[in-house]
Amino acid sequence: MVTATMNAISISGIKKVESIQVEVPKIDSDEVLVKIGAVGVCGTDLEIYHGVLSFLQDGRASFPIIPGHEWAGVVVAVGDEVSSFAIGDHVVGETTIPCRRCEFCKSGKYNVCPNRLETGILGKDGAAAEFLVYPASGLYKYHPDISFQEACIIEPAAVAYRGVKLLNITPKDRVAVFGAGPIGLLSVQMAKLFGAKEVTLFDMLENRLEVGKKIGADKTINLSEQALDTSEKFSVLIEASGNPVALENMVSAADLGASLCLLGVCGGRRASLDVDKVVTSEMNILGSISSPGVWDTVVELIASKKVNTTDIVSHTLKMSELQNVFEMMERRDETLIKAVLLNDFQ
Repeated sequence: MVTATMNAISISGIKKVESIQVEVPKIDSDEVLVKIGAVGVCGTDLEIYHGVLSFLQDGRASFPIIPGHEWAGVVVAVGDEVSSFAIGDHVVGETTIPCRRCEFCKSGKYNVCPNRLETGILGKDGAAAEFLVYPASGLYKYHPDISFQEACIIEPAAVAYRGVKLLNITPKDRVAVFGAGPIGLLSVQMAKLFGAKEVTLFDMLENRLEVGKKIGADKTINLSEQALDTSEKFSVLIEASGNPVALENMVSAADLGASLCLLGVCGGRRASLDVDKVVTSEMNILGSISSPGVWDTVVELIASKKVNTTDIVSHTLKMSELQNVFEMMERRDETLIKAVLLNDFQ
């Protein structure tokens, strides 16, 4: 039963998390009302909590924000014009809600639409709540055999898949992934699925590297125990940590003509690059944000168990425990890889 009001978790200011009650949003004719089953917590949410999110810095976003862009739930109501979804469907949704009118949207690059909304980030409240209203055009069904915890990994898996896809990996490629957080661990799996000859995972936490081995990394290197061996070169490199030092390491480890993909956001920190080496080695450096055009594929990969999500979700808590997760992230709790929060507002 859908009530008139709902519980939600709001970030009301810097390092301020509150439980609030708000009206359940009304759906338009092209929208769907979803009862949230679970929501994932990621580094972007921590940027909001700390007030360093770029959209907060430049004034495009403002507090309060109901976070949550990695989510899964069940349809409880549909708009009059919606025929592709029905009550009871299990769904996930893209982060980006584009205008679908601008030149970027028309070319398929709706992830950088200048008029876009971003769920739980920019201009639209997120899924840290009992219910979420979402355009049917950005929703995807998944089989109910997939748990809410697993389904929450579809969004970061889509981010990793899209970034790795842009690199055009071949069976000859030796791939380096820097950062063994959720995006890095998912990138390892995607690189293997795209046929990489060998994937090496770099991080500074041994427990994360152990997970990396379990999910398919051919080699793991703990940079807290040994320095980067710059004599070992890679043809494809993926930065998934958001650490400027990792970006510098990538350039040092890149082979002639290497392709580099940046998936991590540095939160305003600057990296120092050897530009001469980038130019004279003819490296290709690209950034990848969000996940346009890949969701159907990723949903199928997770449904068919070709992507391991189980070992990436290290903590399952309640939605009301978001503050605790932020505190774990702040103190760099080594046991934390990905926290998923179940909807405990019943």
